[in-house]
Amino acid sequence: MALLEIPAPPVKPTGETLRPLLTGQAHIDIVTAFRLLDDHVDRVKAHGYAVQACERQAEGAAVTLVFKALANAESAAPDDTRPWHAARVDAYAAEHGIKGWHRRTDLRGKPYITMDRLRLVGLVGDKGRYYSARDFMPAPPLKYSVVDRDTGRTAYRAVSGKIAEQWILEHEAAGA
Repeated sequence: MALLEIPAPPVKPTGETLRPLLTGQAHIDIVTAFRLLDDHVDRVKAHGYAVQACERQAEGAAVTLVFKALANAESAAPDDTRPWHAARVDAYAAEHGIKGWHRRTDLRGKPYITMDRLRLVGLVGDKGRYYSARDFMPAPPLKYSVVDRDTGRTAYRAVSGKIAEQWILEHEAAGA
């Protein structure tokens, strides 16, 4: 997938942009003005990452570096342009078989992309998909969790770290 389509640079909001949104109540109008400026900052960030992805691809950078720039663009984008960036991320990941990332939302509800350990499925298969970690607050006897990097969810719980590693080796060898 060639990233030829660079979004147009964002236009900074002016008084003309703000005027139709004014209510005549100062406390509401100032919040609206700051929301517009914050939205503009997000658009500038997303545009910068989108341009960076195109430049990286043109330079022949690694597929994962281009993907990281695309994912950062989606994470930075405001709500109205996020679907456009998300479509590019999905298409690029599907074309190159990139795994090890997933979408999340932070505590305020703002979406972002987590890139735990990016890998190209065509080259390594499921190797590196899982990792084990000792639970922060274990519920005996299960003290270790095996986490799936593709989904970010716990795939298996074990009594010991060796059993968790054994489960990982079996599942990565089987391609599960």
